[in-house]
Amino acid sequence: MNWLLKFVLYMIAAAGFCGGWVAMAQEAEGHHQHDDMRAVDVIPGDSLYQLSIALQTADDQTVKIADLRGQPLVVTMFYSHCTSVCPLLTAQVQRLVHGLTPTERQQIRILMVSFDALRDTPEALTAFKAEHHMQDTHRIIARASASDVRALAAALGIRYRELPDHTFNHSAVISVTDSDGTVRARTSETTGPDDTFVAAVQAQIAATSPRHP
Repeated sequence: MNWLLKFVLYMIAAAGFCGGWVAMAQEAEGHHQHDDMRAVDVIPGDSLYQLSIALQTADDQTVKIADLRGQPLVVTMFYSHCTSVCPLLTAQVQRLVHGLTPTERQQIRILMVSFDALRDTPEALTAFKAEHHMQDTHRIIARASASDVRALAAALGIRYRELPDHTFNHSAVISVTDSDGTVRARTSETTGPDDTFVAAVQAQIAATSPRHP
């Protein structure tokens, strides 16, 4: 079993073990508060593309996450009916894209995967894309099965929990991978520009771009 799969299984098991005290803590803090739950350290030397994750896109297409290999990937997780942290997270992704040159924007993919496999249907995700002006083909808005959501969240160091009203408490993490799917940088900033993260994204684009003599 490779390192990344062991890591994912460990994170899922740990999440289950800790569920009881996490629930008590979250109920004490308030029904819909989204804490700044910091991500784990960058995964060393392992690719997200080793995970067998199937995505259903807003266009109702099925895409394997491994199909995204070849370009740097900016990836985060959200759900479309979130009214607190997700609008900030989405705005931060938009801010990042606008901080790139038109050429750089053509050399990356943006992936946003929903926590809510039941309610975030392709129709709901299409409406989300339209609301946030995410119509270009380099932005993939998708859902996955509950088990694939757990695996991806664990690999990205994102913690989440569904509440009784079907909202989610979750950490806000945006990651960038290299063209082979290894996470190279991440940020939890959602309220303003993160120049360090933008520079990390640009570095991955530069590393992938063809070099001319």
